[in-house]
Amino acid sequence: MILFLGIVTSYGDFRFGKIRNKWISLALIYAFVVYSIIITHYYLKTTINTHFLIELSTNFLFATAIGFGAWYFGLWTAGDGKLFIAFSALIPLSVYKIGYLEWIPSMALLLNIFILSFFIMFGLMLFKLKLSTTKKFITEFLVEFLNPKQLISSILFLFAISWIVQAILLIIGLGNNFLLMMTFTMLASAGIQKKLGNKTNSILILAAVLRFILDKNIYSFKFLVGFLIMLFIWKFIRSFLTGAISKITIEIFTRNVSINKLKPGMVLAEIIQKKEKISKQELKKYEEMHNAEIFNNKGINYIKKPKSFVDIDNFIDEESEGLTKEQINKIKKIGFKKIKVSQMIPFAPFIFFGVILTIIVKGNILIYIKNSIL
Repeated sequence: MILFLGIVTSYGDFRFGKIRNKWISLALIYAFVVYSIIITHYYLKTTINTHFLIELSTNFLFATAIGFGAWYFGLWTAGDGKLFIAFSALIPLSVYKIGYLEWIPSMALLLNIFILSFFIMFGLMLFKLKLSTTKKFITEFLVEFLNPKQLISSILFLFAISWIVQAILLIIGLGNNFLLMMTFTMLASAGIQKKLGNKTNSILILAAVLRFILDKNIYSFKFLVGFLIMLFIWKFIRSFLTGAISKITIEIFTRNVSINKLKPGMVLAEIIQKKEKISKQELKKYEEMHNAEIFNNKGINYIKKPKSFVDIDNFIDEESEGLTKEQINKIKKIGFKKIKVSQMIPFAPFIFFGVILTIIVKGNILIYIKNSIL
């Protein structure tokens, strides 16, 4: 079933840009029937392993949360999210041996999918980039990485959110896991920015003050070293996503389209922000950005600029499945002449290859490589 699901969904996504719900439903029904037979067999012959049942349930809930959470944050389409849930249900828990995480073993599958996707996409980028363009992106990456304002923002986010995330992980029995803490802290920060907007800093400062009062562990050299390492990793990933990676993607995998030629299903490579008032300082900043455009319509300012992992204030409110007719009409009323759209790359094959990789190495590919070398 794993092989069948991978082939039909990869073909459908590549050929038609769709992952059909009937294949997802078939896979989930198959998994339910198989596990029901196994559980019934052990119930009649011996006794039921309650730990297995609980872990099976928590793993499925984790996959569901990740599948829909990543869709909500625009990391993949709803079809990709459902496909991840289906594969998580199909892969036996016994497969996960290397880097096994109790209660959520399919975390290894998630990491393998994105690690594999990153290297394939990065390889395509290097293949298509010119040397002069590469130097420009490296420079932009370093500027982003050393930006003082973003450094302060990163320190505040990490200090205020990471301890809450870690406490929740300990409460639900996932332990003191650095990888999980970093992953959920990044997701939480994106969610907080999206929901709270301008109120974000006030909430973070309050959380930071509470940590100074309640968390006595921060007053140690060990904490300082660990926090600096965590900050470096956070800044590296954040700068990579908002600096080099995003700009390379725009350079290679996007094209300019006339607003009148936009079609439903197209995915924008730019966001449009609506601002009634813009300060002189903001206006100067946007004017200095070679890839940003400001249009004033009836006294309201609309800023068109490249998509970024941290820019969540999008007037169009586009979802990962692409534009709708209503959103296209909304764009046409603004007055822009052209907008960049992404040249979509089907993600179902990446998920399928990640599944195959997980089965071959029996778990986390990074730990597998580490064990092989050492």
